[in-house]
Amino acid sequence: MEDVQTGFRQDTAPSPPLESLHDWSAPHKNFGVAQGPPLPPNLSIDPITPSTVPSFRRIISLLLPIRYPDKFFAESVANTTSTSLAHVALWHERPQPAKRKRGGNPGDSSPALGNLASESSGTAPLPPEMAPGTVIGGIQCRLEQLPFHPSSLAFPKHSTTTTSRDRNYCYIQTLALLSPYRAKGIATALVEAIITTLCTQKEYEGTASIYAHVWEANEEALEWYVKRGFQVGDVVQGYYRRLKPAGARIVWKDLEVGDYLRAQTWRE
Repeated sequence: MEDVQTGFRQDTAPSPPLESLHDWSAPHKNFGVAQGPPLPPNLSIDPITPSTVPSFRRIISLLLPIRYPDKFFAESVANTTSTSLAHVALWHERPQPAKRKRGGNPGDSSPALGNLASESSGTAPLPPEMAPGTVIGGIQCRLEQLPFHPSSLAFPKHSTTTTSRDRNYCYIQTLALLSPYRAKGIATALVEAIITTLCTQKEYEGTASIYAHVWEANEEALEWYVKRGFQVGDVVQGYYRRLKPAGARIVWKDLEVGDYLRAQTWRE
């Protein structure tokens, strides 16, 4: 596995990963409109639960040279319902039934949304296609209230986009994927899972954007986000303590009507 980040955030929240956490699949000119092949049928994307958080934690520890505090992983399982902003990608031995779909083109038969094993009851053995999967990656976000658009974070004191009241924005704290499963569209699907949640759950109504920090010298990661509909903003100077240059660029995507329409399609 590859080390993907060698810097630390100035505050206590882990920063998002660099390019080797991302899957280099076919370009997405507009986020959520897949240009590549369907996602693997062995894949499912679920909210993180107490049973999957240890594996998620191990992957984060292996891929990122950052010691995430216990509080971070406690927040991973603070909400294990469909409204969670922390998801894992699970790989199953057998293709998953196409119960509900997320990722790929609307109408694809993959992947299943939700691990069917978690919906079963009783002690009878589960058939292979419903057995719990192996955690291969994950994403964790948090909702923030800001008085200005994330694109202004580089110069918050001089923001020209200040609003009369705080608005909700979704911040990508971490995104990780084991290397054997990259270039399959899975990292993209993890971000899409979050966008679908933001666009379909009432408690996130009014969320304006999703955003992240990316090391300013990491051109490949910046390109990855751009191909998925994100915009690149100014440099936040001195963001990383152990990287030279030390700045981070803000990448963001405003949630638009098309995102809401696609999210509703994937839920149906």
